[in-house]
Amino acid sequence: MTRTIRARSQTHADGRDLDAGTGYVLVELLIAAALVCTVIAVLLRFCATAQASVRTAGDSTDLQQRLRVAVEALRRDLLAAGAGLSNGSPSAPLIDAFPPILPARTGITGSDPEASFFADRITVLFVPDDGSQTRLANRMVGVSGPLVIDPGAPGCASDGTCGFRAGDRVLIYAPEAGDGARDIVTLSAVDPASSSLVPAAALSRAYAAGSRVATLVQRVYYFDRAGKRLMVYDGDRSDVPLVDHVVKLRFTYYADPSPTSITPPAEGLSNCAYAAGTPPVPLLSDLGGTNLVPLTETQLTDGPWCGPSPGRFDVDLLRVRRIGVALRLEAEGADFRGTGAAFANRGTSVVGDRYIPDLQITFEVAPRNLLNTGMR
Repeated sequence: MTRTIRARSQTHADGRDLDAGTGYVLVELLIAAALVCTVIAVLLRFCATAQASVRTAGDSTDLQQRLRVAVEALRRDLLAAGAGLSNGSPSAPLIDAFPPILPARTGITGSDPEASFFADRITVLFVPDDGSQTRLANRMVGVSGPLVIDPGAPGCASDGTCGFRAGDRVLIYAPEAGDGARDIVTLSAVDPASSSLVPAAALSRAYAAGSRVATLVQRVYYFDRAGKRLMVYDGDRSDVPLVDHVVKLRFTYYADPSPTSITPPAEGLSNCAYAAGTPPVPLLSDLGGTNLVPLTETQLTDGPWCGPSPGRFDVDLLRVRRIGVALRLEAEGADFRGTGAAFANRGTSVVGDRYIPDLQITFEVAPRNLLNTGMR
């Protein structure tokens, strides 16, 4: 009896009995659990925000990198536009004979009709610094060739072919003719023994002895609207995307307003930019002022015309001196695009810290080889 009473009256050292202590421990556990849940929720929120920030930063960096790649490629080729033969005499830029920049797609496949204008595509032509170059030694016997070249022309390799190889993209033109004639073909064969080049397709004419022959870089940049891609075509068979998620590409052509910016022929003679006279009379109108003027689609497709079909071109292209480029790209994921004016295409993001606005850049390039101009 006495032993039982002592057990029931046993207390903690701090004076609390067993029943009261049990109640306090439960409350403390509930409070601790609530605090732990709160901390975990904060940590999870922080982790989600950090993860979203990492993804946003990654996609933003990717967007900037894609824009940088596109701009550098366009700038590099536009700066080189019009580079002509550098060996022999006279050496001159391509614009002395024909426009090295065209507002259309040209090449073996998918070419636009002659004298076309498209604001979202451009053809750039130039002879590379290390390109093979020479002249025709004899007049062509027919439009299908062969091209008998001068193996002893300045800069030619001593192998009888001046360095030309089957598969090369080659330019043939005659600047002295003054009519803008030129052909761009792929070589199907090269014969070192006879110093002959065999074109894979017939030319527009049989070129005379002395006509220039050179390897050519032909680059066509165009907007694949359906695929939202900036494409690059080499004029032959290589047609590949450069960057994706492109939402805008536009080229602007700035011209010298003076019709006499194109060098006239000798007195009494004419070409497709001048009528015969003393002095020759410009066929182009004066656009007014001294600053470069942006040309409209109408001005680039209304003549006067130069060159034989199917390669005719508007003579206004011979006074183009600068190219403007507007390029806009979007973030790859729709979850980083919203619905405002900053986005060309609607996205699904509703949180400001997950927005990656479209990036747009406008720049101008003045190709150095378009500053020396004229038709002979």
